[in-house]
Amino acid sequence: MNKTAFLTFSGVIMLLLMSFTSVQAQTKVEIGKAAPGFELQASDGKTYKLSDFKGNLVVLDFWAMWCGPCKKKMPKIQELKDKYGDKGVEVISLLTMNAGAEERAENYFKEKGYSLKLLFGDNELVKNYDLKFLPTVTVIDKKGVVLYHSTTFNPNEYEDIVKLIHANK
Repeated sequence: MNKTAFLTFSGVIMLLLMSFTSVQAQTKVEIGKAAPGFELQASDGKTYKLSDFKGNLVVLDFWAMWCGPCKKKMPKIQELKDKYGDKGVEVISLLTMNAGAEERAENYFKEKGYSLKLLFGDNELVKNYDLKFLPTVTVIDKKGVVLYHSTTFNPNEYEDIVKLIHANK
């Protein structure tokens, strides 16, 4: 292979890799954009849509029974509900990536005394919220626009969410 052909081939490979990487990095959840809707069953037997909570600030906590960090931060999620649940903030726990664990999750909530609304996620939810890592938290404003979407460990997450709550009363 001559030098020109090699450079051309290398350039094409680089462009393909760059375009693949940019496609992989895209997410359906973007700060400042409308949150993806959902319709999910809950532990109370009802079906809820994201649109049911319009007019409230919504905190979505995505978790799984097998996720230690998810369980570790659950008391802080409950604290958000306790402090702001009667102030126009809807705090929702979404069991995801954990098919068949619904009853275990309900029992876990009872055992821990959690009063969060517990919804059971599906594959569409996982895809639409680009859930690759747990725990993930998304905050949605009163009009359905994403204000916060965290898929990484954030030691200040609780404080960040409280600031968003106060800024969006």
